[in-house]
Amino acid sequence: MKKIGVPNILNYPKKEYKAGTQNWNIAQDPDGFMYFANNDGLLRFDGLNWDLFRVSISPVRSVCIDDEGIIYIGLDDDFGIFNPNSQNGPEFISLLNKLPEDIDEVDIIWKIYDTQYGIVFQSYQYIFIYRDEKIWTIKPERAFFYSFYVNKRLFFHEPGVGLFEFINGFVNKVPWAEPLKDTEILSIISFYENQLLIGTGQDGWFEYKNGRLGKWDVPANRQVEKDILFSALKLDGNNVAIGTILNGLIIANSDGAIIQQLNRSKGLQNNTILSLFKDHSGNLWLGLDNGIDYIELNSPLSYISSSEGISTGYCCVIHNDMLYLGTNQGLFTRSFASPSQDNSDKFELVPGTEGQVWSLKVINDELLCGHHMGTFVVKDKEAFQISDEPGGWTFIQKDDNPAMAIGGNYTGLSIYDNKDNTWKFRNKVKGFSESSRFITEDKNGNIWVSHGTRGVFRVRLNNECDSAVQVKLYGKNEGLPSDKLNVLLSVDDSWYISAIDGIYTYNESVDLFVKDERMNSLFNLNERLKYVQKDNEGNYWYITETGAGVFHLNDDGTYTNITTPFKQLSNKLVQEWEFLYVYGTDNVFIATEDGFAHYSSRIVATYNQPFRSYITKVDVPYLDTAIYPDIQQEMPELPFKKNAFRFYFSAPFYQNPEQLEFSYFIENYSDKWSSWSHDNYRDLTNLPENEYVFRVKAKNSFDIESEEASFSFLIDPPWYRSKMAMYIYIFFVILIGLLVVRLVNKRFERSKQKERKKHEKELRKKEKEFEQQSVLAEKEIIRLNNEKLEAEKLSLDKELANQTLSIVNKNKFLMKINQELKRVSEETSDGAVASKMAILKKRIDKEIDNQHQKKIFESYFEEVHADFFDRMKEQFPQLSPNDLRLCAYIRMNMSTKEIATLQNITERGVEISRYRLRKKLDISREINLSTYLLNF
Repeated sequence: MKKIGVPNILNYPKKEYKAGTQNWNIAQDPDGFMYFANNDGLLRFDGLNWDLFRVSISPVRSVCIDDEGIIYIGLDDDFGIFNPNSQNGPEFISLLNKLPEDIDEVDIIWKIYDTQYGIVFQSYQYIFIYRDEKIWTIKPERAFFYSFYVNKRLFFHEPGVGLFEFINGFVNKVPWAEPLKDTEILSIISFYENQLLIGTGQDGWFEYKNGRLGKWDVPANRQVEKDILFSALKLDGNNVAIGTILNGLIIANSDGAIIQQLNRSKGLQNNTILSLFKDHSGNLWLGLDNGIDYIELNSPLSYISSSEGISTGYCCVIHNDMLYLGTNQGLFTRSFASPSQDNSDKFELVPGTEGQVWSLKVINDELLCGHHMGTFVVKDKEAFQISDEPGGWTFIQKDDNPAMAIGGNYTGLSIYDNKDNTWKFRNKVKGFSESSRFITEDKNGNIWVSHGTRGVFRVRLNNECDSAVQVKLYGKNEGLPSDKLNVLLSVDDSWYISAIDGIYTYNESVDLFVKDERMNSLFNLNERLKYVQKDNEGNYWYITETGAGVFHLNDDGTYTNITTPFKQLSNKLVQEWEFLYVYGTDNVFIATEDGFAHYSSRIVATYNQPFRSYITKVDVPYLDTAIYPDIQQEMPELPFKKNAFRFYFSAPFYQNPEQLEFSYFIENYSDKWSSWSHDNYRDLTNLPENEYVFRVKAKNSFDIESEEASFSFLIDPPWYRSKMAMYIYIFFVILIGLLVVRLVNKRFERSKQKERKKHEKELRKKEKEFEQQSVLAEKEIIRLNNEKLEAEKLSLDKELANQTLSIVNKNKFLMKINQELKRVSEETSDGAVASKMAILKKRIDKEIDNQHQKKIFESYFEEVHADFFDRMKEQFPQLSPNDLRLCAYIRMNMSTKEIATLQNITERGVEISRYRLRKKLDISREINLSTYLLNF
């Protein structure tokens, strides 16, 4: 347990847990949930959520939870078992029905213990021991005011009678406690065997040791006598927590030395402590007369903050056994070497330093204070202003002149000389007026100044150090990644620039900044380094943009980066004004927004302590109901319609609960775990029907993940896809199937009839078609016969014409021979020859009969073409017989020469006749006359 600072205290006021003011007793179940016996009922806390179970109209006076997680509670005139996870909701089961019939009233049950004898309930009038479903009773001579269970020993106290111990079923009076029989014994504890501390209400503590009872004459007891004892609890490490009525909590060791005294001024809500409880993590819960408080006892971090009058921290130093704290309200100090055990040594404001303190630096065994109003020399609890140059950022000592110091301020540099064993302002450096918050000196005597927005300046002073003879600005063009956010760090007698992408060092040979491989390899943090200090053991303490840590030097020369103890500081550091101070091996001060955090490596805490997540409730708004997974035995089936859920979850981890984060995964829905969030609930809506498992896990402030919690549930299909709907669908499908079969059969019958009728109709149609085809065939045969006859007729016409032409040609030839014979007979003188020629001539004349042949041809031609002639005469009555005959010749496709021969006219005459025929038929020259007559 630490003496420096105040442990982290979390206040839970009445308005937060929404129950009564007084909290009489505290317990914790195996799952880590906290229970409080409250005036309004039984309170449960999971680190994030409070639940109040109203058991009856009576306050809950006591609570105890055994190893199996069974919760026993004591009321006014009742006691029993409380089951928060009953199927029918939270349930109280009274044990009064197991009492003997002669017991009418049990009075207030103030204490409950889980002992080797069973569960012990204590009231003023009785001791009840519950075991194996039976209750044994013990009656007092007067009244049991209190009971105590210490080192498996059960004690009862009756004021005016004495102290009793229950051993093997018998109540035995404790003889050595006879001097205390008339006192009010409120607590009994033990640090080791054969030793007991007995706490009384008015007389403080007594010690029974080595068979003797005496006053516990120690500082803690003297304080208790002033503050009046009410409760006490043995803590780890042979320490004791003492709750008082008037002045809060006293924590003392086994020697009685006060380690801490916590009251309202130190962060408690109330100075009257009714109950104390140490949880599974070794931290302390206080049930107050008004509220509940939680104290982290086993943390290496404690806080010097507003509870001690300290505001935002900026710097600190220990000098001449005095602790100096620079804040935004001034410089505060108190003794450090031997802090007062009664905590009366409070921080005092150093007069004259009211306002912003920027820096504290011990040079030549004198403390320099950089202040908004200038520079001060601090001696003990007094401050002497040596410069009114505003804004004393920092100070460095000249390497070549230990009696000279350089200070950086709002508008440049100042020189200080150490004369007559004190520092005095000498001069302001001319020629350089930039804000100089971070400064250092290199081996060449150059002063380097890092500026927050412009870059890094190199300033060369003249020999008198009263002016700057050369100023050069280094920025992005000189190797740095940016002109902004460059912090100058002094480490291992060297200096570096911490930039946005790593640590840089100055390379004099090229006059540029380059990355330093060793430092970047050591501080491989992936974020900007803001502050570094090396301690005497070679460890590097540092602050980054998001937190603090230490690179611990191992025996093999390697370093281990330790960040877990500092996780809870991540949101408390003063941004851009980060500061830490290492003193010795056990004191590290870190500036915070509310003062300072103190870290002690002597306190070894367990950060990987396992813890679990729990799904505490599932709200189903549509059904106006809630499901409690701890109670639910079977997988719930939830309706599809308007399905919407809110899952509430928690993880009973009480250190820095505001930093607790959750991640969830939904089987059959999620692709991956959700990102970490501080929300302890998750809403789900419109899930499709399926079986789901909602899984959740937590991560505490130390980056330790909890065991998962899960909740399985089933989303039913919508009503139209439900089992009942499926049965109905199947019924209707079968019914419709039967109807369809019936309809199909009817339709099949109708179709058969229709097909039969259709077939008959088609048969009749085909018969009719066959008849029509037969008629058409007959007509076609007639047509073909006609065409054949027509062709034969044309052929005969042609043949007749050819024969006629042949006869005509023969006659012409015979006539020509006849003429030749006539000429020869006329020219010959021989009578016999002439006679013979005359006979031949007659015979030839007899053979020549043109008119007869012509009449035969015309008669035959008119018979064959009678239809044609009739049609022509009917349509063209103006045609002459010669015209009709010419039409027939043309229709027979006879040539002009052939027609001329048959007509016994010239070919010219035929052409003229054709021309006249065209005019009578009234056809143009574009129409072929032969084609026209053929188609007529």
